[in-house]
Amino acid sequence: MARDFAEKTSLIGPSGDTARVEDGCLIVNPKSAFTQAVEDGWAFSWASLTYNVTAADTMFALENVSAHHILCIEKVIISVSVAGGSVCPVFTASGITLTVTTSVAGVNLNRGSGNLCASMTNAGTIEVGQNEAATSWLKRCYMPQCVTGVPYIIDVGGAIRLPNDHLIAVDAIGDPAAANVTFIGWFEPI
Repeated sequence: MARDFAEKTSLIGPSGDTARVEDGCLIVNPKSAFTQAVEDGWAFSWASLTYNVTAADTMFALENVSAHHILCIEKVIISVSVAGGSVCPVFTASGITLTVTTSVAGVNLNRGSGNLCASMTNAGTIEVGQNEAATSWLKRCYMPQCVTGVPYIIDVGGAIRLPNDHLIAVDAIGDPAAANVTFIGWFEPI
């Protein structure tokens, strides 16, 4: 029995995505959930201001306040200025009322999108009264040693998923004179 093979063909899926077959191989361009969220206008970054952190403050906290979306964290970027560097605990929590001194709005990573996340998150610098040693911060995800002047990037690829009333935060045990934190993530509907 003879078989006929197509040397080149394209398949079009129900969403309009295409796949090609060339020389017996399926050619695909897979997209990560993050890439798709950027294209759809549901990926954001939240960046803190540079400030002097004191012992009673958390450097930066980001809370999901949406009852209809999961907040997926793609990356955490930490930069500190303290002699000898500092351990910077990254942790999650739930049921905490954030009291922030400087609110931070999310910036849409798709500059052509009009989607906003102001009503979906509560983020702020110098999150007062919740330091790394507080009993509410027991869910440490990472404990990186951050070196002065070198951005520390934690790429979690969406592994940290925050439902409503859950947050992610970064503290510094060394209380740096200058610190920055950036969270990059996206929203998925529940």
